[in-house]
Amino acid sequence: DWTGQKWTPNCGRKAAHPNARYTTPASQCPVIDSAWENPNGVPICAVIFGGRRPRLIPLVTEAFIWEHGVFMGSIISSELTAAAEGTVGEVRRDPFAMLPFCGYNMADYFGHWLNFRKKLGYLCPKIFYVNWFRTDEKGKFLWPGFGENSRVLKWICERVDGVGAARSTPIGYVPTFDAIDTSGIDLSVETLHQLLHVEPSEWLNEIPSIKKFYSQFGSKLPTILNQHVEMLEQRLLASQDAPTQNKKLINWVEKIRKLCKPSKIYWCTGTDDEFDELCDKLVHSGTFIRLNEEIRPKSFAARSNIEDTIRQRNSVFICSKSKDDAGPTNVWLDPSLANEQIDKLFDNCMQGRTMYIIPFCMGPLGSPYSRFGIEITDSAYVVTGMRNTTHIGTRVLNLIGEQESFLPCLHSVGVPLIESSLSNNNNSNNNTNNNNTNNDSWPCNIEKRCIMHFTDENPSIYSFGSGYGANSFLNKTCFGLRIASSLGKKEGWLPVHGLILSLTSPEGKKYYICAVMPAGSGKTSLAMLVPTIPGWTVRCVGDDIAWLHAGDDGRIYAINPESGFFDVPTGRSFDKDPAIMETIKSNTIFTNVALTTEGDVWWEGMTKETPSELIDWTGQKWIPNCGRKAAHWNARYTTPASQCPVQDPATNDPNGVPISAFIFGNRRSSIQPLVTEAFSWTQGMFMGSTLTVETQESSTSSTSSTSTSNVNNIKFDPFAMRAYCGINICDYINQWNDIWNEKGYLPPKVFFVNWFREINDDNNNNNNNWPGMGENSRILKWICERIDGRSQVVKTPIGFVPSINSLDLKGLDLPKSIIEKLLSVNQNEWKKEIDLISEYFKQFTDKLPQFLQLELESLKQRLV
Repeated sequence: DWTGQKWTPNCGRKAAHPNARYTTPASQCPVIDSAWENPNGVPICAVIFGGRRPRLIPLVTEAFIWEHGVFMGSIISSELTAAAEGTVGEVRRDPFAMLPFCGYNMADYFGHWLNFRKKLGYLCPKIFYVNWFRTDEKGKFLWPGFGENSRVLKWICERVDGVGAARSTPIGYVPTFDAIDTSGIDLSVETLHQLLHVEPSEWLNEIPSIKKFYSQFGSKLPTILNQHVEMLEQRLLASQDAPTQNKKLINWVEKIRKLCKPSKIYWCTGTDDEFDELCDKLVHSGTFIRLNEEIRPKSFAARSNIEDTIRQRNSVFICSKSKDDAGPTNVWLDPSLANEQIDKLFDNCMQGRTMYIIPFCMGPLGSPYSRFGIEITDSAYVVTGMRNTTHIGTRVLNLIGEQESFLPCLHSVGVPLIESSLSNNNNSNNNTNNNNTNNDSWPCNIEKRCIMHFTDENPSIYSFGSGYGANSFLNKTCFGLRIASSLGKKEGWLPVHGLILSLTSPEGKKYYICAVMPAGSGKTSLAMLVPTIPGWTVRCVGDDIAWLHAGDDGRIYAINPESGFFDVPTGRSFDKDPAIMETIKSNTIFTNVALTTEGDVWWEGMTKETPSELIDWTGQKWIPNCGRKAAHWNARYTTPASQCPVQDPATNDPNGVPISAFIFGNRRSSIQPLVTEAFSWTQGMFMGSTLTVETQESSTSSTSSTSTSNVNNIKFDPFAMRAYCGINICDYINQWNDIWNEKGYLPPKVFFVNWFREINDDNNNNNNNWPGMGENSRILKWICERIDGRSQVVKTPIGFVPSINSLDLKGLDLPKSIIEKLLSVNQNEWKKEIDLISEYFKQFTDKLPQFLQLELESLKQRLV
């Protein structure tokens, strides 16, 4: 060994001294630079400082300016390892790596660096700080180092040239997540994000150590360095403080902080970097599974708790002062009792978790018809879902001034981490409240789940216990329909559970249509329909919610309050829904779908051939005929609307789009014709208030995601709003009829469609049904012709239906005899329907709008 003694492995001694050395001529180096002996030296483009910290410092950071770079160099630090002298983990500072070598006062050396800048022109070198030694929770190095460090050097050179991408953080510029060239190395996106992450709370903990280190230099320390410590601290604090001066908002956030007691507060910015980092966090926690980047880029799959898959009607409350304001279709809860429950449920509910504050805007930014909200949640999944479905972040927050109102929304999964930890110590997968534990990827508190909507003077929403879909994305039906129906009643506008599409004729005339349909009636498919008739085009403005207002020109206008799609993928395929499938090809979050062996998603109906093997939505191996569904029937996707290949160019028009016609849709196997035009506006409102769906197996359970009233096997769903109306449904129906009083002679025409009528032949073969999908464009064309006062009709007791020759049936493989049956009106069936409607109306007692009773009596007379 190095002492001259015989050495064998495991003898307990080092063979070589840890400070062994070699000396050799530089000329022997095979990669020495040709200018190494240039008497003038070489021109320096960049200065790199380096430390060895396992957690605190990112892979590479660029200084804001020269003085900031000197500050970085003056606090170079390393954590001691087992091979070094001192306590393992102790931080030792070695400013400019000169502590043992500086021949004069180190504080003067700091000043030397600062003063050196005065001799430099505008080509002053940039300053960087690298840390190759960042580790994960298990102590494993994240960066491969050695030759791969050239990838960081490449980015540094790009920054020197002013072309490298970077993002600003409190400690300096760090590369954006796609700026480092990682081609050819096995480095996951999550790992790269961990390497580049800046955690303000850890840096705030570092500040006292820096100040203590500087204190030893006394008055000799350059003042500018103390100033940089203070500026760093201010930037770090600012990143955690409320980035707003809105006192009402700040006070509400502070109130919720005291109630929920989170470990951290984070104000969402809505940036791509933030989204990427949150997705990485969710991958790391097991909530997200990253899909195959080559097949479905920037997309993820999530699996919920098997009990947290839908909305439970009996746990959704309307908390109005008067029970009558909630009406017979809602579950009412006294506001005082609701507030007591909120105080109990949310007390300490976010302990150990991050409280995310999400400023969001319902509707186009800058539109006078848009509304603002602030959702506070302890779920990163919710942040990513809301970013895909609405405008969020700093640009929204900047619009919420002191005088601007916002809707307070509070959500929690209801599982404080300390309680979960106690449950883990008992070797239990669920705590006494049937919650998920801290180790679970989907925390929830099923037994206590509830959503409370306060609809009076100061509206607000509180959701507890569920992390799933519209239970936690409070911008969706909670705000978009329930609270919106209350606001609309007070302010004179109308929220609608319907799509908005534009239809353009071959001559270039555009018609905007709003279609209101119950769940399962094909809203999204219609919104992104690809016409089969030549020359006609359909464009999508929105697929689920429309907010209506009266325009100054006497027309009704609609905005889409959402900026993304949140829908059920089951049954969708490129054959049936090509535009939808194109929309979700990338940058999409899927929940409770199946996964293929290639790392893509799958659901029933997606492909003609069923894969031979999958992982189902519960995480189990799945094969055909195993007796289970591969994807949950209420599986979901969220994706930005900007990805839609058929998005209408006026989607974000701040004034909205003018509506030419309303379509109400039924889902009935009989009685209702393929399409009907109302005789009048009030008859159209009668049609809308009696929307029906035949009971289907997936919606008969008490756990159905939609809530409608059963009369025999028919469910009435007035204006498709029974489950989503935040006020008395009769008041909502009156709001629709009031449009007539306000608009006079200009209200849009009203139509009724039923794509689902079944025509059986003598052999009980129902293959003669309407084909739907793109063929529905033939019905839309007829509707446009009726808007223009053209096309022939046949008058029936229930409204106008097309004459057989007025429909464009070219190329449709369906006999005219079948079309006639699809358009037929059976008076005997309708007389039975009147009995159902009469029974249904009884629940509304004296609140039933008078015009509905009059329209019912008129229908009776026409049938006679």
